[in-house]
Amino acid sequence: MSREAAIDAMLLQHRVQSFLFHEADLLDRWQLEEWEALFADEARYLVPPTDVDGDFADPDKSLFYIFDDRTRIHERVVRLEKKGAHSEFPRSKTRHLVSNVQASLGDGTIEATASFAVWRSKDGNTDIFVGHYAYQLIDIGGALRIAEKKCVLDMDALRPHARISILL
Repeated sequence: MSREAAIDAMLLQHRVQSFLFHEADLLDRWQLEEWEALFADEARYLVPPTDVDGDFADPDKSLFYIFDDRTRIHERVVRLEKKGAHSEFPRSKTRHLVSNVQASLGDGTIEATASFAVWRSKDGNTDIFVGHYAYQLIDIGGALRIAEKKCVLDMDALRPHARISILL
């Protein structure tokens, strides 16, 4: 790898890592409208089921926990901001830890992966969701935007959590 290529790879890595850390911070501060703005117009937010290999899960063959297009992402944010969202009112306290970030250039996109652990505390209970992210990012006018975010849970099942009412 040439020196210039190595510098480009380091800059890409830093840019993507900073973006993912920013996204996690927005979620922890419950800045959902700002989080939503990170998504491109044709974006998808996916959480495959835990009983299949999430990296290769096919929504035509498996029922995803979450399979949101851009419209559904917006509806989810609006719903979570309302007091009528009983599963998240009062809001959970969350902490998103993102690590092992890897980034590479793809065909017109930036492919990124990262490990995550998300702690949710509510009503005296603390749940931990662990897994890895697979992102497709695009550059729009110098700003990164999420074209797809897949949250693959590395868990056997959602028990004892029973539901995903927070944003991973």
